[in-house]
Amino acid sequence: MRQSQYNIWSRRGDTAYVFNGVSGGVIRMSESERDQVLRFLEGDDSEAPAKLLEELVRGRMLVSDDADEVRFLSDRYRLSRHDTSTFALTIVTSLGCNFDCPYCFEAKHPSIVTPEVEASILRILDDRLPAASAFHVSWFGGEPLVGKRPLLSLSDAFISRCDAAGVAYTADIITNGYFLDEETCRELQARRVTSAQITIDGPPDIHDRMRPLAGGQGTFARILDNLPIAAKYIGVTVRVNLDVANWLRTEELFQILQRAGLSEVIGVYPGQLVGVADGVDAPSASYGNRCLSNHEFADVQRRFAKLARSYGFAVEGLPGPVATPCTAVRSNELIIGSDGELYKCWESVGNRFEVIGHVDDYENTNGRLAKWLRYDPFSEPECRQCIALPVCMGGCAHHAMDLNLYENRCGTFRWNYQQSVDDYIELVETGEASSSRRTAGRQMETR
Repeated sequence: MRQSQYNIWSRRGDTAYVFNGVSGGVIRMSESERDQVLRFLEGDDSEAPAKLLEELVRGRMLVSDDADEVRFLSDRYRLSRHDTSTFALTIVTSLGCNFDCPYCFEAKHPSIVTPEVEASILRILDDRLPAASAFHVSWFGGEPLVGKRPLLSLSDAFISRCDAAGVAYTADIITNGYFLDEETCRELQARRVTSAQITIDGPPDIHDRMRPLAGGQGTFARILDNLPIAAKYIGVTVRVNLDVANWLRTEELFQILQRAGLSEVIGVYPGQLVGVADGVDAPSASYGNRCLSNHEFADVQRRFAKLARSYGFAVEGLPGPVATPCTAVRSNELIIGSDGELYKCWESVGNRFEVIGHVDDYENTNGRLAKWLRYDPFSEPECRQCIALPVCMGGCAHHAMDLNLYENRCGTFRWNYQQSVDDYIELVETGEASSSRRTAGRQMETR
């Protein structure tokens, strides 16, 4: 028996905690119990606490001497990549947008899903539904509510088909929040859209510069008015895209959101801006010099989380284990553009060089699909040796394939794993950790 290579220990006074990335579990014990466990691993089992050892084995903190944990993760990755029980689509209802953000990675043009494209999307669902137990949709853009008509009509068709087949249906939306009036929020709730990501990039002067309307007018005030409305109907998370300048103004934004009565109502999380230059005319190609490096963002992310909690906003805690990180590397997921074109990566939307096929003949994809389904983090020695592998699983394939973005392939846990675990344990000790996490045994928390 030995310790998992993915254990991260933290101490608070005379109490020890161990987090394991493979299980996502956390177990608490006294310092004396920790010492007994370590002596047991060195061959002294005279005082080994049997119940604690069982919990550590169940939480994958202790594994057999011959356990190949990298192989276990690799097998989990492969099985997840080819899992057909869950089918998922990201649907770009409109590649047009009412905003003109200077860091957008899309080369947008006015377009809305047509009835013909809708029919082809439903044929894809009809083909995949018999093998699925769950179907999930992410509504995406441009701005998806510019294409509200196809969003609502497709939703009705999806729900009807899934209910008839006994397949669980869920949906979320990535929206700029400008069109989230009460009627729209009711319509989304009725279509089983349970969560919305809305971006606000700082206090009004910052946000209105970073996320103006296409005509240059500000958008902050209207989005702020819409947030309490949206939160009555669906779960709302505010994404704050951070660069080298605006992250210093984050507290002002939290103060405004708090005054609007949104503490304990919405969640917040930081987004990392990355200058993407994929050979198309997208604004992000010229934004790179204002972006935080991965190391810088890891530090800013921790500061952001602590500050957000102090104002009463829900933030993500410790990362949980993942099998595959995203749509790009899963064979049973597709992204459908507003003209019916197919992609594998969200950052590819609008890039004609990354189209892998079309909805009219969706199984007849071109050679561009292969690069996504060949991507294998386990071929990278750096990934195989990284303590963050179970919660990252290679991170962003899109960035890994681009030498200019290679540094950004990793999640920040690689750089701040010890601090992140220490921060979480501090929340546990003060009773501020999420009550939604279940506990079993000796404070082993599972996701």
